[in-house]
Amino acid sequence: LMSDILWSDPQPLPGRGPSKRGVGQSFGPDVTKAFLDDNNLELLVRSHEVREEGYLVEHDGKLITIFSAPNYCDQMGNKGAVIRFGPDCKPNFRQFEAVSHPDIKPMAYANNQGIYGT
Repeated sequence: LMSDILWSDPQPLPGRGPSKRGVGQSFGPDVTKAFLDDNNLELLVRSHEVREEGYLVEHDGKLITIFSAPNYCDQMGNKGAVIRFGPDCKPNFRQFEAVSHPDIKPMAYANNQGIYGT
């Protein structure tokens, strides 16, 4: 269940289908609508998928994917974005670009030693 929740992504076609990631599922606008209706919700906000502009609104405006890591893995060239909901509960997006960092190989810090180097 946790794998499906984490790795499932939206698709433009109705229904469900295999995921392009090879794990989880792809789900269409009808699945989003049914989930929102069943849970008395108006909007689904998700993450964990690179979006070129840092966010994408899909499924008739009922699904937002937000991705806050610009230039993901130092190679994707995408923008990052954050979302903020104002008093009117409308989403406001703020996009940003990656900034330069020390000259190290991409992902060099990910050496499986954990957060404290142990």
